[in-house]
Amino acid sequence: MELSLEVRFLALCRTAHLDCRARQDIFHLAGRSATALDLGHVEAAERELRRMEQAGAVETPESCRG
Repeated sequence: MELSLEVRFLALCRTAHLDCRARQDIFHLAGRSATALDLGHVEAAERELRRMEQAGAVETPESCRG
């Protein structure tokens, strides 16, 4: 699970369409997921991983693309 979290996190960080807010959300949720794993709460870690993937799926509005 830990390797999956890191691989998915790095893949999301390389996504070009993310705005600053989405990247911050991904960092925050990755930290929550890692903390849950450290505490032995695998279900919570998986839930945060799903939330992280949802944050990475959000398209940047045209007005923010510059």
